[in-house]
Amino acid sequence: MSLERTGVRDAGQAHASAGSDGAADPAVLDAAIQWRIKLQYNTADAGAWQAFDAWLHAMPAHAVVWERLQALGARLQRPADGMPPQAATRILRQTGAAQVRRSRRKVLASLGALAAGGWMAWRLGEAPAVQQMLADVSTARGERREVRLPDGGTLVLNSDTAVDIDYGGTERRIRLLAGEVYLISGHEPLSRPLFVETRDGRAQALGTRYRVRQRDDYSEVAVDDGAVALLPRDAHISTAALTLRPGESARLTPTGAEPIAPEAARMMDGGAWIEGALSVHDMPLDAFLRELARYHGPIECDPAVARLKVSGVFQLDDTRNVLALLRQILPVEPQAGRLWWGGRVTRVRARG
Repeated sequence: MSLERTGVRDAGQAHASAGSDGAADPAVLDAAIQWRIKLQYNTADAGAWQAFDAWLHAMPAHAVVWERLQALGARLQRPADGMPPQAATRILRQTGAAQVRRSRRKVLASLGALAAGGWMAWRLGEAPAVQQMLADVSTARGERREVRLPDGGTLVLNSDTAVDIDYGGTERRIRLLAGEVYLISGHEPLSRPLFVETRDGRAQALGTRYRVRQRDDYSEVAVDDGAVALLPRDAHISTAALTLRPGESARLTPTGAEPIAPEAARMMDGGAWIEGALSVHDMPLDAFLRELARYHGPIECDPAVARLKVSGVFQLDDTRNVLALLRQILPVEPQAGRLWWGGRVTRVRARG
C-alpha cells in the first residue's frame, strides 16, 4: 500500500519462528493467556474444557508454558465432571463485542487482582491475544496495519498498537490504548470534531496528518500537515493548551503540553516506521535498542556500550539483520538468551 506521508509499504510482517523447544515462542504464551481468559472470564462449557485439554496435551511446550503462567497466579481448578467450580461467581457473563469494550476496565482489574504482582498484570494487558479481545483494532509486535475510517480517512497502526474507533453523533474519536498511530483525517460533512485520545488527553485534528504515540510518562504528538490542538486530560478547559503546525511536535501530559525542541526531534525520525524503517542520527545505543525492541522483542543492552552512537536508516522488516549490522559497525556482540519465564531475549554485549 502507498500513502502520502508520504506512504506506507508492507503493512504487516510475520513473527520470527519459535525456538526449537517451542516454550520460548511468544505465540504459545499468548495462546496460554487466551485460554486463561476464556476459561476464567467467559462462559466455558464442557466442550471448551475438552478443547483446552486437547491444546494442553498437543505439545510439551504447551504444558510447560501453562504451568509457568499458572505459577504466577491463582490456579484454575475443575471438578470431576469437567466444569469449573462456582462458575457463576468465577466466570463473567457472555458478552458481545460492544459489551466486552464496556467491560475493559473490569476485566483488566480482575486480571491484575489475579496476578502475582504487577509484572503479570502488565504482561496480560500487553499480550496480543488480550489486545485483540479488548480493542476494536490492534497489531502484534512487528506488524503494521492500515485501516480505512468511516469518514474516508486513514489510520495506520504501528507495532504493538491497540485502538478503539468511535464515530458517534457529535464527534469522531479514536482512542489509543497502546502503541502508536498515524492519522490522515477524512472529509466530514457533519462537521464532527475528530480526536485521537490517549491516557494523557486529546489531540484534535484541524484538517491534518499527524502521529500520536503513547509513551510510559506522556503522549507524543507530531504534525506533518495541517494543525493539531492539544487538550490535556485534567486541564478542565475547552481551549487548546497548545496548537501544533507542520513540522512541530510536543509532549502531552494530563496537566499540560510542551513543545519538543527541534534538535531533540532530529535524533530520530519518529514517522519513519510508516515506511517500515527506523531512522536515527547520533542516538545512544541503549535508546536505539529500546526502539528496535518494539519490533523485535526484548533486548538488553550492556551498560559498557550503552552510550555508543548509532546513525542510519534501518529496515524493520528484518530486525535480526539490523542486529547483525550493528555488529559490523560497532564493537558489540548480540547474543540470544532466555528470560526467567522462558521467553526469548537478545543481549547486546561489548565484544571481547
